[in-house]
Amino acid sequence: MRWRSVLLTACSALALVGCGGEEQKVERRTDTTPRIQRAVADRLATTSDKVATLLERGDSCGAAEEAARLRADVNASIAAIPALYLEDLSGLVNEIKAQIPPCPAQPSDDAKKKKKDKKQKKKHKHGDEDEGED
Repeated sequence: MRWRSVLLTACSALALVGCGGEEQKVERRTDTTPRIQRAVADRLATTSDKVATLLERGDSCGAAEEAARLRADVNASIAAIPALYLEDLSGLVNEIKAQIPPCPAQPSDDAKKKKKDKKQKKKHKHGDEDEGED
């Protein structure tokens, strides 16, 4: 299950990158590495955790929807994500989406109607045969 390691890597990367120094600290921060705003990093990490949870439950459709939200959130948060991390983060989100199995095909309304009609015809056919035997 490669997607698990991808999700864990993405979550870890988001958590590490998103953890900036507190502004109220007395010490000066000597690390000048750009940081993702904490609120953005937390939001992205939470969404990627939801994707992982849904996949573990076997809900590939829900996971795909949540991964689409993650992609949209990354796109909407581009201004808050330093360029240093943007390409890697975007690539991780793409890989997460690619690892999600396709949703099981749901029968269309037409297919459901045809199946129902077929059952009704079969029922009527058997009903007609029963009437003729008296």
